[in-house]
Amino acid sequence: MKVDIVIKSLLIMAAIVFSESARQRKRRRCRCEKFIQEINDTIDAKLKVFEKKYFESTHTQSVSATNETEKIADLGISIERLNSNVNDTRKTLSKESHALRYVREQMYAQRQTMASLNENFNLLETIVRNLTSVVDRLEGLFGPGDIPTKAEVATTTRATTTIPTTRPTQTHGPMKYPRHCQEVYKKGGMRFPGDYYIMIKPEFSNKPFKAMCKMLNNSGWTVIQRRVDGTVDFYRDWSDYKRGFGNLESEFWLGNDNIHALTNQGDTKLRIEMEEWNGKKHFAEYDFFRIADETDQYRLNLRNYRGDAGDSLTSYWENHDGMPFSTRDRDNDGRYYDNCAEHYHGAWWFNNCFDSHLNGRYYANGSHQNYFVRNGIQWNTIHLYSSLRHVEMMVQPADNVKLPNEV
Repeated sequence: MKVDIVIKSLLIMAAIVFSESARQRKRRRCRCEKFIQEINDTIDAKLKVFEKKYFESTHTQSVSATNETEKIADLGISIERLNSNVNDTRKTLSKESHALRYVREQMYAQRQTMASLNENFNLLETIVRNLTSVVDRLEGLFGPGDIPTKAEVATTTRATTTIPTTRPTQTHGPMKYPRHCQEVYKKGGMRFPGDYYIMIKPEFSNKPFKAMCKMLNNSGWTVIQRRVDGTVDFYRDWSDYKRGFGNLESEFWLGNDNIHALTNQGDTKLRIEMEEWNGKKHFAEYDFFRIADETDQYRLNLRNYRGDAGDSLTSYWENHDGMPFSTRDRDNDGRYYDNCAEHYHGAWWFNNCFDSHLNGRYYANGSHQNYFVRNGIQWNTIHLYSSLRHVEMMVQPADNVKLPNEV
């Protein structure tokens, strides 16, 4: 646009000059042709310069416009690809959403199924307990091995008009009780994993007693101690630990006399199952376990550890093997200046004082009131300053136990 204005201005100037020259020629002869020619040459040169700049500018703008057009075209292609990717992603997300919805429905169905199974298991457990109670009552009436068959019961019912309420006279000698829970398992009982409550009578026991039996690893175990919820106080005296205390269905100590009888009718092994408050489980087994009688203060004798809990009964620093039992009123530990049972609020085969103490206080969530007291349920190779959540000590006859002098 500016070039056109300049050209028009130059043309007007030239026209004025030529018109003036024409008037002067009428009056006199023009003597400035050379000057006019120079002006014309100058104008032509200027016009060529302006024309060149104009075409160069136009070419540059054209090239720039072409580049911009190409960029816009490339941007349009990229946008189309992006739209395509967005559509593909939307379709994929839609499919994933349907899949997740299906998985959620399946999980809900599985949760409902599990809830139903749990109800069935609880019902089955109740039935088993009821059957166990019935068997215990029948054993109380007839003795183990002497429970009448259905036909015998029917015959007796037809033959008599009343059912005796007193215990029948034994015609086959004294009643026979299993010596331990493994004997029950070997004779065909306890075929399902879980807890059973059975009357047993070890070989050297004066009378039978009810024990908690556990089917574990395809064998029967007799539980001698259990900690689960803190409902039973384990800070007790010598006589309580001698007789035993607690509830077989929650927390209990079977009694040192009963444990002595169980572990002295043959080689016996010990298994301890432990659980932390975070749900992590451990076990420790000793291939030989025995405690002496009361005259020797229920002295502990054990060896040959294996397991994943670590050895906190026969460790180097506080070896409990060979130690007598101590309670708050019987100080038999290896510490000369105070009573470990009283100081740590429990009872155990203390040395000076312990690497394990499973009869201490039960602390909810494993927290101690005093960081340095350590009077909870302790197994030091698992932890030093927190208390366990769940403990079970159990025994069963040992097979092929090697004595210390055997190879």
